[in-house]
Amino acid sequence: MYLDPPQYAPAPSLHDTPRRRLTFRIPFLFFTGLFALLFFGGSYLVSPEPDIEVQPGFAFAEVNGRDVVLVPYERHGSQGMFQLMTQDMFQVRLAAADPASGEVLWDTQLSDELVWEASVLTAGQRYAYLATDSGLFILDVADGSIAAQGEEVPGLGTAFVAARAAYAYDPDNQRVLALTTAGTVKAIEVDQTSATAVDAETASAWGERLSAKSTPDRPSGATATEAELNGEQVVLEDIGIGSLGSVLFRGPENGRKLQVSQTAFPGARLVVTDGTPAGADTGHVLVQHQRSVNDPEYTLSQVSLDTGEVTGSLPVESAVERAVAGPDGTTALAARDELVLARGDGSLLPLDIGETDFFGSA
Repeated sequence: MYLDPPQYAPAPSLHDTPRRRLTFRIPFLFFTGLFALLFFGGSYLVSPEPDIEVQPGFAFAEVNGRDVVLVPYERHGSQGMFQLMTQDMFQVRLAAADPASGEVLWDTQLSDELVWEASVLTAGQRYAYLATDSGLFILDVADGSIAAQGEEVPGLGTAFVAARAAYAYDPDNQRVLALTTAGTVKAIEVDQTSATAVDAETASAWGERLSAKSTPDRPSGATATEAELNGEQVVLEDIGIGSLGSVLFRGPENGRKLQVSQTAFPGARLVVTDGTPAGADTGHVLVQHQRSVNDPEYTLSQVSLDTGEVTGSLPVESAVERAVAGPDGTTALAARDELVLARGDGSLLPLDIGETDFFGSA
């Protein structure tokens, strides 16, 4: 009997399996990408921006021949899931901003602690020196990189003190003084990173001013109702029925004063730097006042001392905490969540400190 040979199914084509795999991968990759877009992109759109608060310990410096302001600030919160997964929720950072252009040259994270403060002591051509709640920080002014901090500072080592009040700047000798845990005082020359011992007289004088326990007082006296100006006084005085606002006057301390402007500023105070009116070097005075008689929120206005004209105004969310005069007549003002520049031309410019991209990079 003749039997037919067994029948076998044809061998699968070498091209069939990859095609089926590709057909399966297309919807998988599509839905994965869509989920990632909705998860990360959607969370970025619906979440609020981080909270920014400028700390009062800012100062002017020079970076590559440009006058800049060094601004320590707090950034709390993350925008979107990507930042939440990759960034610290609480940050204290230091930014270097050009007051002429408003450009932020660099922005460096200093700490990830919730309650932590830094103050710029001074800056040279190479390094900036910060007193912080974790000790002394030394940063390269060119790019903001941290050259040394805490026990990494040569000459301090494990004898460093984690307190802002343990460090101060000696302008007469252009050096930073540091208190050690052994009770000694050491000095770091500006643009150097190593601490060396000081003589007995210096140690005695600065040992009484530096402290390992208390924190330094926050700068005070940012506003006043009167201030000295080249032997004269600039004052704010209420005029008119009902005291709807104060008007600027200037003149001798004990003599008759002349009215500078016709504008009445409700709830007004002068912004001052070292006891003098902010902006006086450029022929202006800066006034902090209410937005109106019925609105207690704050506004900053620059007023020309020559014409009495209001040359610039800017609403701000908080009262001025500190004002520092820059080398070109610009005054930097800290108002909690804002840093404002009062320029010599009479204008006011808010600096965008703390802005980040999608990935949370400053």
